[in-house]
Amino acid sequence: MTLLEIKNLKTYYDTRAGVVKAVDDVSFNLQKGEVIGLAGESGCGKTTTNLSVMRMIQNPGKIVSGQVLFDATSLLTDKEFEEIQQRQLNPMNLFHLKEEQMRRVRGNKISMIFQGAMNALNPVHRVGNQIHEVLKIHEPEHDPVEGWERVLTILETVGIDSSRAKDYPHQLSGGMKQRTLIAMALISHPEIVIADEPVTALDVIVQSQVLKATKELQKKFNLSMVMITHDLSVIAEICETLAIMYAGKIVEYGPLRNVFKESLHPYTQALINAFPSISGPKRELIDIGGSPPDLRNPPTGCRFHPRCPKVMPICSKEVPINTPVKDGYVACHLYQEDRK
Repeated sequence: MTLLEIKNLKTYYDTRAGVVKAVDDVSFNLQKGEVIGLAGESGCGKTTTNLSVMRMIQNPGKIVSGQVLFDATSLLTDKEFEEIQQRQLNPMNLFHLKEEQMRRVRGNKISMIFQGAMNALNPVHRVGNQIHEVLKIHEPEHDPVEGWERVLTILETVGIDSSRAKDYPHQLSGGMKQRTLIAMALISHPEIVIADEPVTALDVIVQSQVLKATKELQKKFNLSMVMITHDLSVIAEICETLAIMYAGKIVEYGPLRNVFKESLHPYTQALINAFPSISGPKRELIDIGGSPPDLRNPPTGCRFHPRCPKVMPICSKEVPINTPVKDGYVACHLYQEDRK
């Protein structure tokens, strides 16, 4: 069952130096209980895509066009639902909701685990109170005593002793801070969780612990997740589907095993070749030459063509279309026989 559908999303930043096309025509679906990995170099549009889904883009950013389809109608009153329909808008499109209505979606239906636990937690409030604050905002009529019990329960669920609820963030380790953010994201029982680089700042031992806990929680609650990362080992650990982003576009999409074992797009191949194998034979790592393009003035045609080892004359002239392959698609002229 398709839970979230993103169609032709475009999000730009209007700066003094020009318009930055951070997300440019991105589309993908998220199924119930599925975990999608969104990978690519820094600045390719991963976080902006998901902030757009949450409608948390700040000035000078702007969602230019596209749709984010998600059934949040249960959070609307009958009057609000009728008003949206009278305006001939789709009540399933999150972009058609008013800000007040969208606030009911955030946390209740779609939660986000933000990047950098050090900065995401308030240093002058106890961690238990910060988790409880989520309930106060999204479930204002909840019983405070029952709510506090839920806080203690969710802390235990993510692997933190409930006695630490009275601690301040500085009293927790990095891994415990990250688990606290996971607890905040799960306290209201959302259907979708977006995790933005949840283990980047942690050492490998703590990374493994947090990923294991995240995987167990995803299975326990049958959560749908979007995992944003540039680390392919994190993708391999937790995701079932993989979307590779480059310069604001998805260039390859499909089941994790297919993309890893038989990657098709030259950029995906380059990412995998630049990553060491622990169990496989030793091989020389190959870096990706050049730098990501300036998104104020991206290259014509395929945006990867200035760095691509398999570039053809058509690559600089025409934008590749999404070609269906092996339960996914790839945006590359190599697989469009009629356009080479």
